[in-house]
Amino acid sequence: MRVAAVVAATALLIFGCKTDPPPATEADFCGAAKSASCKEPSECDDAVVAGCATLDAALSPSLLVAARDCLESKVCGVASCLSRARASAWPTPEHAALATSYCTFCAPDVPDCEYWFYDKKSKLPGGLVLPFSGAVAAAVEAECTSDSDQCRGRFASCASETIARVVGESLDPMLADCVLAAFRGESGTTGPGGAPTITTCTPENCNGCCRDDKCEPGDLEEACGRRGKACQICYGEQRCTNGTCKEPCGPNNCAGCCDGDVCRTGEETGACGADGAACKDCKEEGSTFVCSNKQCIDGSCKATCANGCCAGERCEPGTAANACGRGGEGCVDCGFGRLCNATTRSCTIDPNALWDFYVSFAVLPETTVDGSSWDVLGGLPDPYLVAYSSEGSSMHSGETQVQNDTTFPFWAETPLRGVKASELLNFLAFDVWDSDVDFDDLIGGCQIPVKPEHFDGSLRDYTCPPTPRAGEVKLYYRIRPHQ
Repeated sequence: MRVAAVVAATALLIFGCKTDPPPATEADFCGAAKSASCKEPSECDDAVVAGCATLDAALSPSLLVAARDCLESKVCGVASCLSRARASAWPTPEHAALATSYCTFCAPDVPDCEYWFYDKKSKLPGGLVLPFSGAVAAAVEAECTSDSDQCRGRFASCASETIARVVGESLDPMLADCVLAAFRGESGTTGPGGAPTITTCTPENCNGCCRDDKCEPGDLEEACGRRGKACQICYGEQRCTNGTCKEPCGPNNCAGCCDGDVCRTGEETGACGADGAACKDCKEEGSTFVCSNKQCIDGSCKATCANGCCAGERCEPGTAANACGRGGEGCVDCGFGRLCNATTRSCTIDPNALWDFYVSFAVLPETTVDGSSWDVLGGLPDPYLVAYSSEGSSMHSGETQVQNDTTFPFWAETPLRGVKASELLNFLAFDVWDSDVDFDDLIGGCQIPVKPEHFDGSLRDYTCPPTPRAGEVKLYYRIRPHQ
């Protein structure tokens, strides 16, 4: 049943019926492009923003819709979003007419030629034209399919020349160069069906990172990586440092204190502190002050407070949640959702305290486990996340919104709210699904092994390994106090 549905859906797409996505308008893409921000926009980013109102003369409406969605998901790089949207382009009626002409006159012996003409895995050359407008497709049909004796062998070169000419006539020269570069293959050679062949991006030939089988430098926030691994997008405060997305030293990544952008243990008298705060020199508070439990205390209190803990110069009993400890060490404020054990005088999780499970973003596989595309025409997945927790008869579940056409969904949502700590410690799991018209496909997911130290609100990540049914998924999340 699923195969029949896919065939029917693809046939509808090829002939541009009412199932086509709504056309993009100037306000759709231009508004997103003008409001997009990058730390260092490229010349092409500036050119696309300046000439965005003219792009519909050269590019497919569905591609502009996907590029708009890419920008609204906060991906950095206007020109990069145009290129990434290529996989989401849909055939227009002019594209359908081109497929019919090519398959009738140039490749009459190819089985199901029109069906496969724009398929990403096909060796047929439709992918050359798919990102471009109906006017470009009509020009390619007129100029590249009329000579039935030669059009098959020279279609790729003819189509490339025609695309370059029409785009050059439709756009400002700088913008035209940027548009053509966004959809240009890596080599000028062609395969048996006339489509361009692309050199596979691997660690052997790429010192940066790989995206869409292209080698990127790997030093940009929107394409960060090295040694031929998949490019990552750096989110929020993250910066691309030596091919790795890293946040500046702070509460999210430093349990000690920050000495500039260097995380220190926070246990040194000259560099004392916790939770990513700036390091303190305890000697500045007094010559007898030392660092204990990542805070500055008076050394004379430490010597006389064996049964309690020290808060600065004062000796406290050490049994309160906001002043817990013993042996004259610095008192610890156990914080939200924690108790001070009166026997051990140490902080423990309050099993009845309520917490929220917040999901920030995820890194998903580019293809399904069998190597095929997520969508019929080679598009990226439309992911959403479902979270589950349980303890005995108590169970909670919730899901995020769908993010369209992305393998880096940025949700910033809280699917589970007000869940007891004991329940999250017992069982917390998630699945990521690709939202489809017929039925949804599992992308990946697993159980997260939650530990007491995870209840600190910091950004954490967990990678679910691949299985025979699903791919590897890396989730970034926080467990934070219920709001």
